[in-house]
Amino acid sequence: MIAFPMLMNLTLAICIYNASRYIEETLQSVLAQQMQEFYLLLIDDCSTDDSIKRIEQFFLDHPRQHELVCFEENRGLAFGRYYAEHNVHTEYLMFLDADDVLYPRAIATLYNKIVSDVDLIGVGCYLEYIDENSQRIGGGIFLGETSKDSFYRKARLNKLIFMQSTAIYRRETALSIGGHAINGFPSGKPRFQDYCEDLDFWTRMSDLYTEGKAIVVVPEVLCRYRKSSGLSSNAFYMMVKMRYVKTNLLRRRSGKTELTFIEFYNSLSDTEVTQLKHDAIAADCLRNGVLLLRQFRVLSGIWLILESIYYCPDYWIDKLKHNTRIFRRE
Repeated sequence: MIAFPMLMNLTLAICIYNASRYIEETLQSVLAQQMQEFYLLLIDDCSTDDSIKRIEQFFLDHPRQHELVCFEENRGLAFGRYYAEHNVHTEYLMFLDADDVLYPRAIATLYNKIVSDVDLIGVGCYLEYIDENSQRIGGGIFLGETSKDSFYRKARLNKLIFMQSTAIYRRETALSIGGHAINGFPSGKPRFQDYCEDLDFWTRMSDLYTEGKAIVVVPEVLCRYRKSSGLSSNAFYMMVKMRYVKTNLLRRRSGKTELTFIEFYNSLSDTEVTQLKHDAIAADCLRNGVLLLRQFRVLSGIWLILESIYYCPDYWIDKLKHNTRIFRRE
């Protein structure tokens, strides 16, 4: 267990795996926070680059309280989040990806919001996209309900709760619903527990709407989210995990026992797997098409976007709503 004196009630946790290129910029943004009354926990998931060396040197140059935990084997992102939830002692917990960059008001804004209302169990914010060189590239993540009432309406409709990872939440509440899930998955890779791990977590947290609890976002861009320039081909795993999360949401709220991921996957019919593969093709084509457009490979980009529309006509509209400010009701 991580033994900290109980002087502060917030932990900021950063899960790290081969983040050498970006970790110093991320840590600089942490030290630039207007609010510094938080514990800083760094969890290295058996990095094979020089992330640990850079972290150690950073804090020699910029002394600040921190705890660095190094796993002896690679366990994945979900396990890192699970570890933090079960080994810190603060009332509130917040995660930051090891390649993302906070604006100076981020922690104070999210903390002040969640402590202002006992009904709030999680508070997030909007994120803007940056590239591998930290340059703004347009678009972002504009997800989440901005009021308790709108959250209650969404939860009552059995909707999945998408929340970006840069969010603060009540740790004991998270533990009450099991925290981030790491059990019931097949061993080895693909590591399904790491796909849509936050979607699974926040959707289970949303069950507490029946007790008047709520998850909201502050409608401000408080973090810069780094987008990879590489082409994607792993959407199928995400689609399967999303279907799993939805299935268990409906089972819980109808009084049925949840399925493990292994049980769920084995229950899928050939038709369902085919549809999920088509949805995955649509997702990969859209993402890759946009990347090609940004690289000025216009014809190739347009072709992939049209292919995405062919496989799933509604998918690009959904992405337009959630990754731009279009249709947002502030």
